[in-house]
Amino acid sequence: MKRFLSRFVAVLIVGILGYAGFAWLWGVPSVPDRPISTDAAVIAQGQYLAYAGDCGSCHTVPGGGTLAGGLKIDTPFGEIYSTNITPSDDGIKGMTTAQFYQIMTYGADSVSRPLYPAMPYTSFHLVTRDDSDAMLAYLMSLPPVDQKAPATELSFPFNIRPLMFGWNLLFANRGPYVADAAKDATWNRGAYLVNGLGHCGACHSPRNSLGAEDADRALTGAQIGELMAPDITAAALRERGWNREYLATYFATGASPKGSAFGEMFLAVKGSLSRLTHEDLDAIATYLLDGSADEPSHGETVVASLGAAAHANSEGQALYLSNCALCHKQQGEGIADTMPPLAGNSVLLEPDGRNLLTVMANGLAPAQVAAGKTSFGPMPAFRDRLSAAQMTALANYVRSAFGGETVPPLTESEVATILSGN
Repeated sequence: MKRFLSRFVAVLIVGILGYAGFAWLWGVPSVPDRPISTDAAVIAQGQYLAYAGDCGSCHTVPGGGTLAGGLKIDTPFGEIYSTNITPSDDGIKGMTTAQFYQIMTYGADSVSRPLYPAMPYTSFHLVTRDDSDAMLAYLMSLPPVDQKAPATELSFPFNIRPLMFGWNLLFANRGPYVADAAKDATWNRGAYLVNGLGHCGACHSPRNSLGAEDADRALTGAQIGELMAPDITAAALRERGWNREYLATYFATGASPKGSAFGEMFLAVKGSLSRLTHEDLDAIATYLLDGSADEPSHGETVVASLGAAAHANSEGQALYLSNCALCHKQQGEGIADTMPPLAGNSVLLEPDGRNLLTVMANGLAPAQVAAGKTSFGPMPAFRDRLSAAQMTALANYVRSAFGGETVPPLTESEVATILSGN
């Protein structure tokens, strides 16, 4: 009871200060409106950004309409329900780009009804206006789902929404992302995604007694239900043996030599991270490890350690160790009944390499001949991860190392032709 009263008094005082004295300053800054784009490229970019923000995980109830809201979110202050964000009368029909940007970055589009920070506007304030507009263009392109989400009804005094302006005054930053000039573009892209749309701190940062993320201990880990979202600061990740390739593979597939995703992290991989480009996953890994784009890859490090025992095609070997050895193993032996071996695989002996390159470029879906029989896959697509030159080096390495020294090498022009579909 004493804890409740102290929390009540703190919230009340903060709320009075915020609403009476600072709501005009820290409430809802006015932003210009823009037309909602109908351009297909903008809509596609908005969909990608919605995946990056993992919107579906919070705004979709299992078995319910996609993005139609209604998911119950348990907080120390009561139960909050996510809203419908489809262009329905029950959702965001009629919302302007200015209103959407204000909600995304400030947590309110008016001074009378601010959102609770279960909607991570405390992270989304970093999102650019262009990205916000693209996301709204995507959402407005979706079919409306007429599904009314339950109303959030917290107990007194937490149900007094204007008190949130006092909370925002203390705990919510407002500025957009500012690039760190001392870091490269890859690191900055990762910082934008991790701290902005990805809102990784929502799970991986501890919170204070008023529910705000502890900025001094950002990403140092926090308990989520019965599980622990681990410390993902650079020092902790490196201490546990993570590198950029392992992290990127983990984000893309949910599995890596250092662990598999489960619980809430599995949902984040399934609904968000696995849908991002390799470049963005590498950027996230680079930022988390506080590295740089030109830092040697795991494969390059391993090849360098082999010295004279390294393959003559050291670039291809490094690419194989970074991208393929997790599943196909270092000597190409594969994993029984799960991942096919490359050593002795007749596909590698085909003179033109077309089938090998097509599979490398496009990946393979999981396959099982029949129940109880051997299953294979999935294999990710590398078309957007590797250049034609890298695909050439990788293909020539696996053909030489696992197919036989007599297999003729492919040229980059031959590979480019195959990758173009000709």
